[in-house]
Amino acid sequence: MSGVSDLFFDEFYAELETAMEDYVNLEHDLEPPRLADELADRWHPYIFGDRNPGEVLISVDGGVQISRFAYGGFVAVARACALTHAPGDGRRLTKRVKIQIQEVYDNRDRGFIPGYARTISEYKAAAGAAREALDRGLKPVVLMDGSLYMGRFPYAPREYHHHPSLIIELLDSVADLRTLARNHNFPLVGISKDSSVFYFHMELLKVALFRAGHPRIRMLVGDASSPFDLRLKLGILEEQDRVALESFLDRRPLCDSALVHLCTKSQGYTHPLLIAPSLYRSGSEGGALYKRLELNLPQETADAVITSLRRFLSSPPVAVFYWKPAPNSRPFRVDVSGHSLGRSKPLIPSEGNYLLETPDHRSMKGVINHLHYWYCNDVEYNIPLKQADVLAHFDRNLYTTKYEPFIINRLERAGVDILGTRRNLREMKA
Repeated sequence: MSGVSDLFFDEFYAELETAMEDYVNLEHDLEPPRLADELADRWHPYIFGDRNPGEVLISVDGGVQISRFAYGGFVAVARACALTHAPGDGRRLTKRVKIQIQEVYDNRDRGFIPGYARTISEYKAAAGAAREALDRGLKPVVLMDGSLYMGRFPYAPREYHHHPSLIIELLDSVADLRTLARNHNFPLVGISKDSSVFYFHMELLKVALFRAGHPRIRMLVGDASSPFDLRLKLGILEEQDRVALESFLDRRPLCDSALVHLCTKSQGYTHPLLIAPSLYRSGSEGGALYKRLELNLPQETADAVITSLRRFLSSPPVAVFYWKPAPNSRPFRVDVSGHSLGRSKPLIPSEGNYLLETPDHRSMKGVINHLHYWYCNDVEYNIPLKQADVLAHFDRNLYTTKYEPFIINRLERAGVDILGTRRNLREMKA
């Protein structure tokens, strides 16, 4: 143990030993994953080939920083870059910045707004770089750092009332890039270093229940987003159904990445899974949300928001699959726009998530070949994305010393009374 001098360390170490007891006992009592066979049927070992030399890779990443002032003052500054690697042409850089300034009184908004601003800057940088490549007669492959899927859709009217223009810009920027990729038939891809979702797990569970002759339970599973949700529903089932369902649930739920990691021994990829917008899972499908917005927003604002929502929901869906670049490597989650897999039309609420049992392997392999060509290791994983990350990284110290003073000065010139929060003032004096 390293020498630690801290007032709370003895209490910390005692609590650590207590916290570990139950966790270690659970880890030692694990059984093989219940869905191993279902996953094996949808795993494709693949020896990676050469990338298409006629395509250019556009790697996109971004960062965001915020300022909080007294009495609700809030600023989010996001920046992003798209790095284009064209054979024999070196690198080209496309940059975008998005700034959101307003009063924010709700902690939820303080969490949502910076993410929206970052997504806007990233998608606009990606679209700008893709259009430039297309104008030069090149076919782009756009690779975003992170998921393409909007896991938490803004469906609360409160948000649209507080920052409608930001959400409109968010929806428009995402729809613009997806539509551009579909219309010009180029791949739009997102890769997640770490992901703990249960999309694939839950779909395999539905298939397993159906094959085992439990269609009624399978319908119940369709309304759940994770095994945790299912555990809560066990109490309302008849005993026969409860016992049947429990036999399909692992004692420790395995997220998609963990399931693929434990059940596959070769390099390759899974079947793709088309994912319905999370808006549908909330029970607020498009029509219902439109009505709520019309009731709660001024007519002009509601019309503008609904136009953007319709455009977003008419863009191609997102599919997710898992890719292992080497037999012993951890899997990566890969999102791809559905148009590359032959699904250009949007999903509708009645469809929900579903596996593409006969996917376009040629398109998937083309994407994977690009990923594998630039693969480095489990940490850096992709050289162009690492380069984009270095360029877009938004250091807090850089922000507070160079960017924030300009923001404060500009606000003061506009006649805004800027008061720092007491917490920030105290940290400045420390």
